[in-house]
Amino acid sequence: MILKTLVLRNYRKFKQIVVEFPDGVTGVIGLNGAGKSTIFEAISWVLYGPVAARTSADQIKREGAETSEPCRVELEFVFEDDQYRIVREMTGKNLNASATATVNGNIAASGAETVSKFVQKKLGMDFKSFFTSIFAKQKELNALSTMNASERRPLILKMLGIDALDEVIKEIRSDKRHKSSLIEKLSQDLVDKTGKDKIEKYKAETGELNEKQKVMVLSIKQVKEKIQTFKKESEILEKKYKNSKNEYEKINLRKEQLGEQKTLFENKGKLQEQIKELQNKIGKRQASLEEQQKELKGFGDIAKEIKNVEERMDKTDKEIEEIIKIKERKKTLITSLNKSIREIDSKRKNIEKMGPDASCPTCDRVLGDQHDQLLKKFDEEKNSKNKEIEIFSKDILIEQEKYEKTFRERQALEKRRDYLQKQQRKKERIDTTIRNTSIELEREKKEIEDKEKQKAKIGEVEFDLKEYEAIKNQVKGLYSKYQSMLDLLGEKKDQLGSAKLELGKKDGEKKLIISKIKTLHEKMDELKEFKKRIMNEKRNAQNLKMLSDVMSSFRSHLISRIRPALSLYTSDFFSRLTDGKYQEIDIDENYNLMVYDGGNPYEIERFSGGEEDLANLCLRLAISEVITERAGGLFNFIILDEIFGSQDMIRRQNIMKALNSLSSKFKQIFLITHIEDIKNYMENIILVSENESGISTIKIE
Repeated sequence: MILKTLVLRNYRKFKQIVVEFPDGVTGVIGLNGAGKSTIFEAISWVLYGPVAARTSADQIKREGAETSEPCRVELEFVFEDDQYRIVREMTGKNLNASATATVNGNIAASGAETVSKFVQKKLGMDFKSFFTSIFAKQKELNALSTMNASERRPLILKMLGIDALDEVIKEIRSDKRHKSSLIEKLSQDLVDKTGKDKIEKYKAETGELNEKQKVMVLSIKQVKEKIQTFKKESEILEKKYKNSKNEYEKINLRKEQLGEQKTLFENKGKLQEQIKELQNKIGKRQASLEEQQKELKGFGDIAKEIKNVEERMDKTDKEIEEIIKIKERKKTLITSLNKSIREIDSKRKNIEKMGPDASCPTCDRVLGDQHDQLLKKFDEEKNSKNKEIEIFSKDILIEQEKYEKTFRERQALEKRRDYLQKQQRKKERIDTTIRNTSIELEREKKEIEDKEKQKAKIGEVEFDLKEYEAIKNQVKGLYSKYQSMLDLLGEKKDQLGSAKLELGKKDGEKKLIISKIKTLHEKMDELKEFKKRIMNEKRNAQNLKMLSDVMSSFRSHLISRIRPALSLYTSDFFSRLTDGKYQEIDIDENYNLMVYDGGNPYEIERFSGGEEDLANLCLRLAISEVITERAGGLFNFIILDEIFGSQDMIRRQNIMKALNSLSSKFKQIFLITHIEDIKNYMENIILVSENESGISTIKIE
């Protein structure tokens, strides 16, 4: 498999990049978190889908991308001389997944899950195997060199996928334990609490129920015979009942006919009496109506008289109102005059108190002779105003007399109006009575007319009371006979019904016994099936034991074959990386590395740190080679993620030199690192950087 082109759009931190993968050793260099590993994670994601992502789907799409923009990865590569192009994307608000795969320009698969299955089938490995075979990390190399034997061996077996066999063996043994537990449980179901065989117990219960069934069949036969007897007796009584019923219905029909004649005869008599009563009522009503009409004429035109009285009342109200206004005006004038008099008295008192020698309060001259003249003037003004008050008081008395006279007149008018209103109401009551009486007269006349028609409709009616009474007595006797036969028939039917209920009950008991027998047979059949199942489960448990032994042997065999293969591939890689200085590396049972130098094996700790790092790198490359070989695929590239760790410059240079010598084995070697010093030792460089907006970009050198 040779990588050609990778296109990322809105994937993780990348908005839009195109990567063309060159052959040889390529360094993917950038700061931690810039997105170096993301490039190769995208390769796994486009091939295998969600299983290859380290986060949920909503975190794969670039933060800040528009909802309408897709998250899309395109990968082109060559595999077994065929050109492949895989496209996977997520679109819309719900990140709907889709994918397509084309081979040599032809669509080979469509749909997210379908493409994942297609890739797995073509490459011959699932995501876990693919990732382990092409991706080597520093932590794995450190683990291989620092772990003790008990830790290193399980790690290598896990990387090689041997742990999957352990899981299978574990599941087989779990299935066997489950089978043993199930056999024990099923065996317990075959016996009751006392340990007695349930099948034998159910057989005994079935025998007892069969005996009960025989007794029940005999009892049912006896009840059926009783039912037949009751049926025959019921049939005889039914005939007698029908005969008595026919006699009764025949005579009762005649009684009903006579009853109808009796009703018509009585109704005609009632109509005659009702007509007579109505005629008497009409005569009385007409006399009452004439008397009321005569009384009504004596009232005259009361409404007009009431109107005149009310007009005169309105006039007196206005006169009273005018008198009150005049009185109030006079009283107001008197109040004003009294106030003026008090003011004059006050001024006179002040002047009199001041004396002739005082100065005038207005002009400041000595009063002298003016003093007495002022006092005289005040007295004259006071006398004048007192006379006016006397005149106004007389006017008020005159107006009061007018008010009292007018008020008495109004009271008289009010009494007259009240009297007339009472007469008006009396007249209205008489009018109402006359109208109601007239309506009743018309109704009663119409009622007489209707009753006359009813009477004419009945016509002549003949009715014989003696015949009717005789027929009634016959009906009574025949009804008693008919009712007696009905009671006897009812009793017999009750006996028949009770017998049928008894038969139903016994049939139910019989069915219950049959059901119990059937249930017991089903239980016995079920227990027999349990026995068969127990035998099958025992065979399955034996087969699982055999399978467990076979899988354990296969695991041991596989491990024994893998170790020599790992030794062979590790030796080949190590020989290439050391230019043939060391020809062979052996891996012992504990997966310790033994390096042959001069034909003698030595532990890896004997050699320099750089040689130890190369040996562990070769072991990791050998693991990838074995996984690829087991998958039946051919991968010409490998990705090494931060394999330098804390190594110094010289050891880095040695590793880079060794990697360049592997170009014949791996056509593409990608080295992910944040160390820029090694750029000079690589054929190609992919620089990964992140801008201020958090968007990553690449530059190929």
